[in-house]
Amino acid sequence: MDAGGPVMRIPRVVVAAAAAVLVVMWTISGALRVARPSPGVIDRGWDAVAGVQREPVLHAIAEAFAVVGTGVPVLLVTAAVALLVGALRGWSWSAFVVLAGLASALDVTGMKALSMRSRPDAAFGAGTSFPSGHTAGATLLAVVVILLVPRLAVRIAAASFAIAMAWSRTALHAHWLTDVLAGLLVGTATAVLLHAAWAAMLRRSERRRRPRRAGPVARDAILR
Repeated sequence: MDAGGPVMRIPRVVVAAAAAVLVVMWTISGALRVARPSPGVIDRGWDAVAGVQREPVLHAIAEAFAVVGTGVPVLLVTAAVALLVGALRGWSWSAFVVLAGLASALDVTGMKALSMRSRPDAAFGAGTSFPSGHTAGATLLAVVVILLVPRLAVRIAAASFAIAMAWSRTALHAHWLTDVLAGLLVGTATAVLLHAAWAAMLRRSERRRRPRRAGPVARDAILR
């Protein structure tokens, strides 16, 4: 079943770039652990203006995204995306959505443990700032939807969800701006790499299932 049409083929140069991004993110995580630099001018400047504590409506929206991005709510969002993708692309792609979400979470957890970067507000946890896991997870799901769901409105909604999640993390002082940008990169790169690998695996499986065409000798034997 593939009601969404042919699955998008990602150019090899894009896949290579995604792999390079993840290598760079892991390298930065290690550098943060070794050097333990103070937040830069951009991070401190953005943190000074991004907060919404004095804006009740915006603060409530940011808090809502914080809830959606973790625990049971994020599992429900992932399940909804998996069902949508499965209905359009087949249930093997539903499994891909679940596995990609798990891979992204493991990737982010490892980077956080390596970097041990302090958050703007320590109330959100100590040494778990880089990269933003909420942002990485939301971005991964958004990119998966963009790659697999051929509906412009759905793609716009997915991208908007990822951007809003990224905004909410700095609005609550849960992350520095560079943490959020790293989350966007990690989520995108992970989605691209795993999509390319999964699509290649399905193509190989499809080729193995196709019956081989009989050659001239085999045809003669059949006719006899």
